[in-house]
Amino acid sequence: MRVPLEYYNLTTLKVILYDNIGENTTFDSVTEITKVESTMEIDSLTENLKTVSIDDGKRRYKKYTPEQVRMFIQIMQDEGTTVPKAAVRCNIPRQSAYRLLKDFNDSNGSVLPGFAPKAKNRGTKQKIFPQHTLFLIKYLDNHRSSTLGLTKEALLKQFPDLEDISIPSLWKHVTIACAFSLKRASLYNEERDVERTLRLRYEVVSKWKEIGVDFQKNCVFVDEAGFNTHMIRGQAWSKVGEPANVTVHKQRGANISIVGCIAYFGTVNFSKVQPLTRADAEKLEQEYANPASKKRKAKDPEKKKPLKKGTTAYHIVKLMENVMDTLDRHDKKGFFIVMDNCRIHHSAFVVDTINKRGYKPLFMPPYSPFLNPIEECWSKIKSNIKRNPLDKADTLTSRLPAACGSVTVQDCQGWVRHAETFGDRCINKELGLR
Repeated sequence: MRVPLEYYNLTTLKVILYDNIGENTTFDSVTEITKVESTMEIDSLTENLKTVSIDDGKRRYKKYTPEQVRMFIQIMQDEGTTVPKAAVRCNIPRQSAYRLLKDFNDSNGSVLPGFAPKAKNRGTKQKIFPQHTLFLIKYLDNHRSSTLGLTKEALLKQFPDLEDISIPSLWKHVTIACAFSLKRASLYNEERDVERTLRLRYEVVSKWKEIGVDFQKNCVFVDEAGFNTHMIRGQAWSKVGEPANVTVHKQRGANISIVGCIAYFGTVNFSKVQPLTRADAEKLEQEYANPASKKRKAKDPEKKKPLKKGTTAYHIVKLMENVMDTLDRHDKKGFFIVMDNCRIHHSAFVVDTINKRGYKPLFMPPYSPFLNPIEECWSKIKSNIKRNPLDKADTLTSRLPAACGSVTVQDCQGWVRHAETFGDRCINKELGLR
């Protein structure tokens, strides 16, 4: 006897009776179906399978409306029937009906249960108002190193009626409402913003424009920087609650000075300052003799002039000769050689060396390092030196060439363009330039 397919329970998927499939055979054991009687039966089975819903084990909650709850309460009040009967009439689950009735009785019949409006979280009472914010902004502008404790004292002193405010709340207000952030402090010389400095910047930059100075087309930039074995990053990792100690050499060692030159088209020269011998100093002094002093001095042939330490005008002259040789090979004669306002750059040795070769020295106004792109170049080189503390297997001298070689043409072009943006700001005598 053949059993129609529609009589099978599709959710169990157990038995399908065909000619050669046993009655006790499970669906999983069926590997091949043979002798299909009718295409209509297969199509019918497919449609039935589409309607099968697989239980995901999640509990389904029945929804009900405020109108159903109102009707349920009214039936309970008017007819005095049982909770299950009233719940069935209103299509509300029995357990929910008991809970709704309890909530209604607890509220003395004043609130429809299940749909009472939730009270809004009003948060803490506001303590700091716009006038306090303005005071904090002005105070922190004038007291950059102030702690939160001192800032709180100043705020309460200025506004005695203000309720006490916690340090975390003050921190949140200062960082969000006042838009302040705590950064690593850096020194800013007050001489940068005095009237004399602003006037000199205006005069120098205006003069540059008159004589056709163009940082991108006809300038190279010269400066020197110092390095030592104790150079490390300003920040380091440590476990919570432990200091961030970085092991360095026992002795700081002698400083190493590097004199460099860059331009918009890339790096020109980086030279290590070598100790100057007496013979070299005397040779340079004879070639670039200083003008005779008006004051008469007693001659002492046995007394020799002491050698100067550190980077001297003699070292700058040697660098200038190498720089100008490089510029000559690339047809850059007549360029401006831009230097800062350091005393050795104004030396007659340096100025005469530049002028004799057909180049023009150009000096920065005082307290204006932002006008010299090479300052940012030193920053990149030093960051590469500081990447890891020096150890016995690594020396400062061996690390310097790789650090200087990391400077790219794109770096130089970006630094030059950035320095150019300060030209108009100097003419406008803008404060706080750095």
